[in-house]
Amino acid sequence: MIKRYFSFLILVQLCCSCSDTEPTQVDSSIAISTDSIRIYIKESKNPQSTELQKLSVLNKAYQFALNSPSDSLKAQYFSTLSENLYATADSALFRKINKQAISLNLKENDSLSIGNRYWDLALFFNRYSVKDSAYSSYSEAQKVFETINEKQLSGRMYWNMAKIQTDIKDYVGSETTITKAIERFKPLNDNFYLYLSYNVLGITLGGLGEVEKSQTYYNQALYYLKQEPYDKKLEATIINNIGVVFRENKQYKKAIQNFKTVLETDSLELKNPDLYAKALSNLASSKLHDNDTLGVNKLLLDAIEIKSRENMTASLASSYLSYAEYKAYANDTLTAIGNAEIAEELSEKSQNNERLLMAWEFLAKLEKKEAAKYFQKYIKLSDSLQKEERKLQDKFARIRFETDEFIAENVELEGEKEILSKQKQIWIGIAAGFFLLGLSIYIIINQRAKNQKLRFDQQQQANNQEIFNLMLMQKQKVEEVKRLEQKRISEELHDGVLGKMLGARMVLTGLNKRATEEAIQEKSKALGSLQEIEHEIRSISHELSHSAYQKINNFTDSIESLLSGGNKNIKTIFNYNEDESWDSLEGTIKINVYRIIQETFQNAIKHANCTIFEITFYRTDDVFNVIMNDNGRGFNINKGKKGIGIRNITSRINKLNGTYHVESVEGKGTTISLQIPVKKNLINSSDNNTHLKYV
Repeated sequence: MIKRYFSFLILVQLCCSCSDTEPTQVDSSIAISTDSIRIYIKESKNPQSTELQKLSVLNKAYQFALNSPSDSLKAQYFSTLSENLYATADSALFRKINKQAISLNLKENDSLSIGNRYWDLALFFNRYSVKDSAYSSYSEAQKVFETINEKQLSGRMYWNMAKIQTDIKDYVGSETTITKAIERFKPLNDNFYLYLSYNVLGITLGGLGEVEKSQTYYNQALYYLKQEPYDKKLEATIINNIGVVFRENKQYKKAIQNFKTVLETDSLELKNPDLYAKALSNLASSKLHDNDTLGVNKLLLDAIEIKSRENMTASLASSYLSYAEYKAYANDTLTAIGNAEIAEELSEKSQNNERLLMAWEFLAKLEKKEAAKYFQKYIKLSDSLQKEERKLQDKFARIRFETDEFIAENVELEGEKEILSKQKQIWIGIAAGFFLLGLSIYIIINQRAKNQKLRFDQQQQANNQEIFNLMLMQKQKVEEVKRLEQKRISEELHDGVLGKMLGARMVLTGLNKRATEEAIQEKSKALGSLQEIEHEIRSISHELSHSAYQKINNFTDSIESLLSGGNKNIKTIFNYNEDESWDSLEGTIKINVYRIIQETFQNAIKHANCTIFEITFYRTDDVFNVIMNDNGRGFNINKGKKGIGIRNITSRINKLNGTYHVESVEGKGTTISLQIPVKKNLINSSDNNTHLKYV
């Protein structure tokens, strides 16, 4: 009898290992051969060995098994290798071993071993997150175990299948599958797997928004868990899951109580830091949504510190996003954006698409100018994920259908052995009828689903277009109002105030002719003041009138503001062609160039002891060039390590697919030049109209 022992992380991954019991009486050569296989396997798992050494050992084991003298021995050796090597780095070698193991056991008619080999294959696909193939392999194993009446193993396969369905949010399908697992565990009084199954059922009902049913199933999971000796960490996991369901359904006070209970679990931080960090983050987010910010900052920082230490990349993204929400709540928008961008980066690194969508949605609310970009990315990824989930759900439905047909066929075969030969054709006809009926229903449902999906996609596209048009209209109206208001102010100054001032000057001029010498001098002073005011108002009027027809250059204004806010003892110069449409640069280019200039300017102030800092923008073909230089003390670029400023420039310029060059001579200053590729969207109306500004 083959026994499989396993270790698992609740709701994350099931890692199984199995070993065939040795026959009580074996030939000595067989025993030696089996020992050789196990020695090779042990050597391949030696942490001191290099990957090349491990691969060499595995190939020796493969050749040893391949050259075995009989099919029965080959089946045994390949089964042992498949059982132990599903987690090997050489995926091609494992697939080859597993395929031969299944083929040899089919020849030997060893159904139990065939089921276990499909189990190995499912674990392999699960490790690489190929969910549809993992689900299919678990299904194949389940059918084999069901055929040989291994109810416990059949139930475990259903449990694994339900877990995968939960991962892709096929909650309805998961509920059906986990119910089949429970039906197999209950007659066996398998309390541990009943606990696991009801835990999955609680997650499933929580995903469907049925809070009360979800809590009921979680309580049943706790009941079965307590029937056997158990670790308090498992109980804490379920309590945390219940808290998540409450939080997702906006029952924040109940969620807070659950997460506090989890954190009070004895030695949880030491024994299960992952769960402890998640509970900290969950408690913080629940309190924040309940408008209770007391202690939220510390909770989130503690969670981030633990998750960083434990390399919990995907979960760390969630904590940074919660911290960004907290900072936004506190009106610290800049810090909120920074943390949201970290969450975005971690989500992309861990391929956590759900968290990535949340990060983009949050950033779109904070960065109004970039909202359209984030919105488009959100729509694109969301549509892609929905299509992939529907595709997987349809595939799982087909596999379930085939599994049910397989079971029905087995029942029919057993019945056919008991009935008379005259009734055989009738039963076959009935089975065919049911098959055709089921197939017809499936085709109809599938076609309806496709039609509904098509209608939804068309409506979604129309809605997206309407939103985009509204955004464009709003922007045009804002710009038009700006121009009209500037023009109105210009006309008011010119026609109203300026006219009155002119009249006053004329009156004073007349009085000046009839006054005494002293009065004439006083009136002359007044006239001079009025003339100064007149010139000033005319200047303002002309500037406003001119700006009403010019495009406000926010990017260059931001650079000028940065330079003007620096050390007053440093003369700053900003050269750029004012006819270039610098604002048409991509947002990513503008923000990264701004940050690089900011970093370089601050370094010049702090370390260079310079008196002049100069920036030049110019464009050649499809390249945006930025040159920054100072007349400071400089440095030897060939000595010492690169500072954090150079590392930041390297990181940001790499994001833009650009290049940079640093020139510096001790005592003669430093020059940093950037070359950034851009699209052909900057229009040169004049190559000779260059703007030079001293700040």
